[in-house]
Amino acid sequence: MGPITGLAEFLSMLTRRAPVIAAVLVAGIVGTLSYVTAMPRTYQASTVIQILPSVIGGGTEAQVSEAPARLRLIEQQVMSRQNVTDMIARFHLFEDRPELTSSEQLWRFRQDVRIDLIPSAGGAQSPDAGVSALMLTANAGDPAVAAALANDIANQIVTGNSEVVSRRLANLVSALDVESRRVEDEAAQVQAKIDDIRRRETDALPENLEVLQAEMTTLRGQRVATTRSIQTLERERLTLQVSEGSGSGSGTVTVADQIGRLRVELAQARRRLGESHPEVRRLETAIGELQGGGVQNLDPAVRQQIALIDEQLGSMEDERSVLDARLEAIDTAIAHIPEVAERLDALTRQMREIEIQRDAVAARVAAARLDRELVAGEHGERMVVLENAEVPDNPLSSSRRRVAVLGLAASIGA
Repeated sequence: MGPITGLAEFLSMLTRRAPVIAAVLVAGIVGTLSYVTAMPRTYQASTVIQILPSVIGGGTEAQVSEAPARLRLIEQQVMSRQNVTDMIARFHLFEDRPELTSSEQLWRFRQDVRIDLIPSAGGAQSPDAGVSALMLTANAGDPAVAAALANDIANQIVTGNSEVVSRRLANLVSALDVESRRVEDEAAQVQAKIDDIRRRETDALPENLEVLQAEMTTLRGQRVATTRSIQTLERERLTLQVSEGSGSGSGTVTVADQIGRLRVELAQARRRLGESHPEVRRLETAIGELQGGGVQNLDPAVRQQIALIDEQLGSMEDERSVLDARLEAIDTAIAHIPEVAERLDALTRQMREIEIQRDAVAARVAAARLDRELVAGEHGERMVVLENAEVPDNPLSSSRRRVAVLGLAASIGA
């Protein structure tokens, strides 16, 4: 067959091949119409959720870093089997596909719904990057259903985020309150130990060292003066006994000497052995016996003077015993001061550490309560729907008219 040289020859060719052309055209049109009729329509609706930081400071670093994890947790809750099954039932999805099983419907739903996190301006794509917004897209065969589904999921995310943030802040405040009480109890226990030591070891406190030393000096001076007064009174008593005994010509001088010697021995024994020692008691008994026997022979006036002197001597001996007891207590307290100081230093260091912990916990409690109040007053970190999903005008796939025109053109070309 040679080349076509004119219109008449071209028309003649079409006439001769009209049955073939008609068959190809009819087959192409039927195939195109069948494909267009079976072609599903998919509509896509989108909505944007913006994350607004707290009005104070724009959110802490910890809040910014944990936001992606929190949002992924909310996404998992929204896409859980039970929640997806509930949305499929509410929006009557896949009613035109009865052959799909529940697992297949769940898989298709998760393929048709996508949640994308939009990082903050200048933020890198990393797990710790901040999030400024969420882009939510939903696909469905009906445009109204696609828009309603996108808006419903957006409301679930906003509500879920508010509940999660409020619950986490409430749990954080509760846990911090428990920690604060624990630290306060520990501080109270340590303070009670410090107070107990200061109450029981009043004399052995380190700050009382200079006072104790000054008191010891004063008491030693008083003891020296008391000892001298006792010695003076003893000499006066001996003088009375000696003078009266000499005037009567009796042997009272010997008794007075014995009493004087025994009093010296008694004073030395009291200093060395203490008041309750048997030797001290023996000397006191001996002196009493000598005084009773010697004084009875004296003049009544002299006996009265000696009785007064004995009373003064008893008072001064008691005073000296009190001074000795206090000096011994001061010596014990001064020797005990290093041990008490070490215990107090250890407890003071422990108290300082507890106070540091208490201040840190108090700061965290204050910050957590402030965040909770901000969230309750809608001034904390929150989500707002920036753009509600609108009903799409055109399906996501190519239009049936366009496919039909292309199919007809292909059939004519064939």
